[in-house]
Amino acid sequence: MQLPLHKIHQALGAQFAVYGTWELPRHYGDPLQEYRSLRENLALADISHQGLLLVTGADHTSFLNSLISNDLPKAGENAGTYAFFLTAKGKILADFFLYPLPEGLLMVLDYENVEKTQSHFMRFRLRSKVEMKTPAWGRLLVSGPKAPKLIEKYIGEGLPALQEKSFFEKEIDGARLICIKRSITGETDFHLYTPLEKLEPLWHRLLSDGAEWDIRPLAQDALEIARIEAGVPRYGTELNDNILPVEAGLQNEGISYSKGCFPGQEVIARLKTYGHVNRKLSGLIFEGEDLPEPGAKVFQGEKAVGWLTSAAHSPKVGKIIAMAYLRREVLNPGIRLTVSVNSAQVLATVATLPFYSNPLILSKSNDIVR
Repeated sequence: MQLPLHKIHQALGAQFAVYGTWELPRHYGDPLQEYRSLRENLALADISHQGLLLVTGADHTSFLNSLISNDLPKAGENAGTYAFFLTAKGKILADFFLYPLPEGLLMVLDYENVEKTQSHFMRFRLRSKVEMKTPAWGRLLVSGPKAPKLIEKYIGEGLPALQEKSFFEKEIDGARLICIKRSITGETDFHLYTPLEKLEPLWHRLLSDGAEWDIRPLAQDALEIARIEAGVPRYGTELNDNILPVEAGLQNEGISYSKGCFPGQEVIARLKTYGHVNRKLSGLIFEGEDLPEPGAKVFQGEKAVGWLTSAAHSPKVGKIIAMAYLRREVLNPGIRLTVSVNSAQVLATVATLPFYSNPLILSKSNDIVR
């Protein structure tokens, strides 16, 4: 599949690659320049491939509340909620953000997990009056220190006070705009949703309005570097149905320990009260220049103590960095481990996540920025 703005990205000189079922821009000629624009200034990305489901119907609130790990966001509060759909053993079948719109709940999730998530939920529908459909909307990401200035220029007024996962709606030039503030890069990020027929005018308008801050298009290579630096796990790499939320460090954000029963709740409650997990998501900083592959094993001496999930050359750190699941006995920052890279054992040092976060972005000190 191709993005609705595929031809525009071609005209901008995009080099494409296939990600799952999507053909997406890898870069526009210089991914490091795109990265610098993101970190220092302003960047614009087309992420219309990412997953969206609109949950509607007379019973959608009670239906979802019985199945997800967190309390639903309340209508009228313009704030989103992060939650999981778990197996009976507390493992992650899906993770998503929920935003209360007038017509229902907008579910935002990874593109690789949309069909599976929808199928899992619908198995529980029975006689409940609920529908889950993909709305015909596009999604652009405005990111970087100058992002708030661009949004203010575009909407023609000052930004409302927005915490992470908060949003507002406006009609601009006859088109509905939903603007969600949520960092996926470690910077100030705004996710803009609009009907597909209005996506191209929005893209051009943002590039035009952002010219005074030297805005640049942003593609997948630079976005992935920024995601790993920010320590943001995603489904299909750090998260899957073999991982518990607490192993990924997401329990504080994604789980309510006071709401009623949901699938996997007993396991999660026992872990909080009595137990611990044997592995957790952590960071690694590498010696050398060879990029390790996802899934590469991590060793302490001859003993395997974990595996890599994602890795990248980090301009901020100046070295190769990675996220990895490590056993709890090797989680202390500074511990030296080895990783198999191109048939050699390469030294790597344990580091705390995230590798980078903008101090202007509010997050709890022990949580991965989401």
